[in-house]
Amino acid sequence: MSILYVEDDQATREAVSRMLMGVVATVHIAANGKEGLEAYRIHAPDVVVTDIRMPVMDGIEMVREIRRLRADCQVVMLTAVSDLECLLDCVSIGINHYIIKPVDFTKLVEAIGQCGDYVNLKRRLSKQDETLNLLSQAMEQAPASVLITDLQGSIEYVNTTFTKVTGYGAEEVIGRNPRILKSDLNPPELYQGLWSSIRGGGEWECELANCRKDGQVYWELAKFCPLRNSSGAIIKYLKVSQDITERKHYEESLRYLSTHDSLTNLFNRAYFEAEMSRLAASRDFPVSIVIADIDGLKMVNDNYGHDKGDRLIRMTAELLLTTFRAGDVVSRIGGDEFAVLLPRTDHETAEAAVQRIIHEECRPRKEKNGYARGLSLGVATAHDASEIYAALKLADRRMYKYKNDKKERAKPQYQPEDDGLAGD
Repeated sequence: MSILYVEDDQATREAVSRMLMGVVATVHIAANGKEGLEAYRIHAPDVVVTDIRMPVMDGIEMVREIRRLRADCQVVMLTAVSDLECLLDCVSIGINHYIIKPVDFTKLVEAIGQCGDYVNLKRRLSKQDETLNLLSQAMEQAPASVLITDLQGSIEYVNTTFTKVTGYGAEEVIGRNPRILKSDLNPPELYQGLWSSIRGGGEWECELANCRKDGQVYWELAKFCPLRNSSGAIIKYLKVSQDITERKHYEESLRYLSTHDSLTNLFNRAYFEAEMSRLAASRDFPVSIVIADIDGLKMVNDNYGHDKGDRLIRMTAELLLTTFRAGDVVSRIGGDEFAVLLPRTDHETAEAAVQRIIHEECRPRKEKNGYARGLSLGVATAHDASEIYAALKLADRRMYKYKNDKKERAKPQYQPEDDGLAGD
């Protein structure tokens, strides 16, 4: 704390200033009101201790000018004058303490201490205001959404990020329940656990799928916790959340790519093998397996380019998808090879699906080299877990046998020339 001490009597000024230097950190000294006013403007001390009757400018006039600069400046008036008019002047300008000379230093220290209490309280309040202002700015500028509710769940505060993420203005949500953001993608157990935790004084962190004002679903990583007063009682609930929609979409894309073929969007070999293992441990028998292979894909790639070959692969994928059921696992397990798992499907049903492809959907077309391009297929059925991998191999062998049979049928047959002896 700093003090401005104004006194025109040199002896008194020197004696009192020495004592004041033992009480506070900084003492500024002036010999009259004019000097005191200039010193105040330069140093802005916390407390002014001043005489009243002084040349050039008296203490009353100096304090009036100081109060124009800072209305709540703490002032201790020292004077040998005790008339009513002087007292009324002091009251009119709001003097904090009035001490009659000769100065009782104990009373002066006590008066300065009371002024110091006010100064320190004001500093703490100012610091708190500054902190609250900084916190308010931080919450408004934070990249995370902030939401505060009362104990009944009514929204009392949302920050700017919340309004940007959700599309709701603050005035649209204040007083309403956060369930306005609720989607149907979160299980009821999640909300039950959330409220049970924070009402019990704990914290809760989870991923939530919520709805924006326009109905679009977004994902957020949210943390919920109770807010307490100085006595430790829960008075509010706080939710801080981060929009993770892009991350969730990226994760979903990675999961999709890990199980699907990028060209055809069918399941890939890894997923097919995982489903084989799952079905082996299931009760979905009989399980039929269809293996399909594109005839002449290499010839198409070599003669017409890989774009045409890719188109043929995609057409085959579409054909298989339309032939089999939505619950069947249609997969691309190689460059030109496909496999289909048909849970709870007997051999006759699976064979009928294959025959539809052979006789209706995939009529072979003759190429210039005599090779019949189309699909070669094989089918086998497992009746229990011990047969499922053998059925896969059997379907593969049947597919290659079917392919070889077609090649043989496509070869030109040798016709011997008539040498004229046939009728002999």
